[in-house]
Order: sequence, then structure tokens, then C-alpha cells
Amino acid sequence: MVAGCLALGVSHAQATAPLTATVQTDSGPVRGTERDDILAWRGIPYATAPVGELRWRPPQPPKAWTTPRDASVYGNFCPQNAELGVFGQAGGSEDCLNLNVFVSRQAAQGGQKLPVFVWIHGGSLWVGAARDYDPSWLAIQGKAVVVTLNYRLGLLGFFAHPALRAEDGATSNYGFMDQQLALDWVQRNIAAFGGDPDNVTISGESSGGGSVLAHMVSPGSAGKFQHAVAMSGAAVALRFPAFGAPKPLEWAERQGRAFAQTTGCDQQGDVAIAACLRQLPAETVLASQGPYLLNQLVLDGKVMPMHPGDAFRSGQFNHATFINGTTRDEGGFFVGLAEDLSGQPMDDSTYAATMRLYFGSRVNAVMQEYPADRFATRSDAAAAAITDMLFACPARAINRWTSVHVPTFAFEFSDRTAPSYLKPVSFAMGAAHTLELAYLFPSFHGGAGRPVQLNSQQLRLAEKMVNVWTTAAKAGEREALWRYEPTRDNFLNLSLPQTHVTNGFGKDHHCDFWDQSSFY
Repeated sequence: MVAGCLALGVSHAQATAPLTATVQTDSGPVRGTERDDILAWRGIPYATAPVGELRWRPPQPPKAWTTPRDASVYGNFCPQNAELGVFGQAGGSEDCLNLNVFVSRQAAQGGQKLPVFVWIHGGSLWVGAARDYDPSWLAIQGKAVVVTLNYRLGLLGFFAHPALRAEDGATSNYGFMDQQLALDWVQRNIAAFGGDPDNVTISGESSGGGSVLAHMVSPGSAGKFQHAVAMSGAAVALRFPAFGAPKPLEWAERQGRAFAQTTGCDQQGDVAIAACLRQLPAETVLASQGPYLLNQLVLDGKVMPMHPGDAFRSGQFNHATFINGTTRDEGGFFVGLAEDLSGQPMDDSTYAATMRLYFGSRVNAVMQEYPADRFATRSDAAAAAITDMLFACPARAINRWTSVHVPTFAFEFSDRTAPSYLKPVSFAMGAAHTLELAYLFPSFHGGAGRPVQLNSQQLRLAEKMVNVWTTAAKAGEREALWRYEPTRDNFLNLSLPQTHVTNGFGKDHHCDFWDQSSFY
């Protein structure tokens, strides 16, 4: 019965002592804050700063401390440029491997271990920060212990070079290894914060959702969670060289060698090359990384031993109750961001260039499937094709594969009136990529975007979304209707004026066309 395990299933662990602002972790005591109904601990290190000789190595546990550590303010976020406009913000420090824990005081006083919800932020593995997601409302509404975390980004987090691989066999997916170490921290410590280590849900959006899917595949993540909620992360199922697909190690190492040459580190011998790379100032790495950035994980044969699509098809993944979905108009974000950065609406020339960028040798077939004259603008045409190829149809494919092995539930966020933190653009973005985040984290506005406010109807939708993400109380009642069945192609439509389960997701998104395209 899914009622016992969907998402943050009801916990029946032993009662615990009353929770206070000072908590003992396995590294030392931390002193958080108490405000209204929220107990919060910010900036707790879960790893040693990955600097000097620890740069481009697997993360190491933090050094212990004995006196209470101040956990009243957020720690550093990881170094990044403003690669995605207002979604992130430039700056950060390499000493950034920290996490935050939020819990409702009232829920913690109930005497039972609480379910745990771990949030992995998105940002194409380039940008983003845990501090951008205030989980107070999620903790209160969901009656859960919520953990948000930082992990290495850009080339500092996802970089491959033969000289680094020669050291210990580890390469490329350092930021993902950070996430795994943070999940280890949760297993060892979350009980001290009132959480149940046997009832952990991992969730994330965009590359955070892709990370969730990768944790379902990576052997190193086995046993660290019981439930998974992936939002807009299905590009991990794409096949290289499709835009956004996981990268082969050979390709990533070619990028790494080119970066080393650009920065003057193409020296004689692996030891000298690795030493030179580690001595580069972080500012130099950020300034030079643009042409060499990875926007997906690397199939390194170790952390990611097989392609996620193959793992889900074959059932060779970490089995967990699985909720997977997208937004109705994902592509609007990317087309709108391009317009924002260029200052110009999409015309015939930029439309053709955008389609070639995303669809490569398949561009003519895609443009025939999505004739531009059937859409209000060229921007709408490009956004629809991007939505379906990069998000909707790979998500449906994953749901079809996983539903054979684990309870799988599909959703689509469809509120086309969702407020946007992005700058106004020339077309209606609709329910675009990232716009659902304000429904889970009401203060979310990217790293530097416009604050948004939900209206009364949207607040009710937000409450329903939190309920879906964080409780199993009603799962038994909705299992027969909502549990994904490939023959029905059914999904939970998170829309206004009310949510409902409907069929025919693939037809809405041209998935028969994409299923035959060899993109996944």
C-alpha cells in the first residue's frame, strides 16, 4: 500500500526528548535560532573546505569542534558567475560545503520522529544556492525536517582531466559526491534534529531534479533515502549529443584538457598538471570556464557507472517511491532568458539558430512537427519544442520504465498565471521552468530576481503541492487513480481552479514523435 511509503510517509519511530536550539552533531554542537514556530540551523559544515590539495577531490568529512558553533546565519554559497541571469548571483567562496536544517517547533514537540525532506537546488550545475530557498513554510505545512544544501558548481564541481583521474580514479562528478556526503550526514545526524533517518525523501528541481534521478542510479547513494521527488530533471535520460544529456567521460576529459591549455596548465606529467590546476585562483577558474562548462553529470564509470536511461529501463536503480514531473511550459524560461540577456525578442534568424542549438541534425524534422505559423510567436514555437524534448517526453519515458519496478506517480504543474521573478518578455511564458518553486518556497525569486506573491487561489494550490510532496496521509485514497500506468498515461494536473488527474500526457506533448527520435 502506497499509503505507507509515498513521499514522506507517516513515521512511527520512537518518541524523543524536546528539541532545543542547541543540538549535538557527530562533529560537534551547533546553536541555531528560534523564531515563531521555526527552529533553524544554518551553515552547518558537512565537509572540509575543498580548497588547495582538496580541490577536485572527493569531499572529506569536517574537522570536529567542541564548543557550540554559531548556526544562526547562512554559510557561504559556492563560487559561480551569473550564467543564468537573475536565477543565480555572482560570487561565493570555495569554503561552501554546508547545509541548513529547518523544523517546526510544534511538529517537533509531538514526540515522534519526523519525516525528512532533503532539497537539492537547481541551476544547470552552474549556479544556485541553498540560501535562495527558505523552507520555513514547507517545514510547517509538511510537518517535516527540511534540509537544504550547497554543493560545488561549475568547473569547480564538475570537471574532468586525466591527471586528476590518475590520482585515485575519482573524476568529474565532485559536486554530486558532495551531495552524497550530505546525505550521509543526514543519516548520521538528522535524528538529533527530530528527523527519522529511515524516512528520507530527496527532492530537487531542474539540475536538482536531475541529481535526484542520478541518486536513484548511483550505487554510492543506495540506502541514503526511501522516497524521491524529481522536478524538471528528466534530461538525464537523454542521449549524447542531445542538448542537456549526460556527458561521456572521454568528451568531458577533452574539455578538461582544453581548459588546462587555456589556463597555462598543459604541462609535462600528470602530477605537474594537477598541481597547476589546483593552484589556479577560483576567480581564474570562473573567468575561464565558460566554453568548458558541463550542464549534466559525467558517465565516469564509478559514481555514474551506467547511463540513467539504461538503469531505469533495466530496473538496475535504487528502488524508492517515485514522484516525477514537469511544468506545462518549461521552455518558456529558456526562450525568455535568451530574450532577457540579448535584449531582443526572437525573430526568424534567432528562432532558426535556437532550434539548431537544441535539435542539431534533427532540426528540420522538429520544425515540421512544430510549424512556427501555428504559434502566436516564434518564441512560443521554440518554447513548445524545448518543453517536449528536454522535459516532458523524457519524463514520460522514465515514468514508463520505473513504473514496472516501483510505485511511480507523475505530475504536471500547469498554472499558466504563475507569477514570474524574471524580467517581463515579449511573449506569455505560462507555467515556465522554475515558476512552480514559489509554491513550495514562497519567498523564492531566484538569486537576484523580482519578489513574487501568490494570490489566494495560488496559495491553495501551493498547500496541495506541499501535501503531495510531503505526506502519505491520503495516498491510499488516491493510489488507484493517480499511480502511473503507461496504458493510461495519467498524471496529476496541478492547475487552477483545482487539481485533477487526467490521461493523455504524451499526446499533449508530441511524445510519439520524440519517442522515435533517438534522443533518449
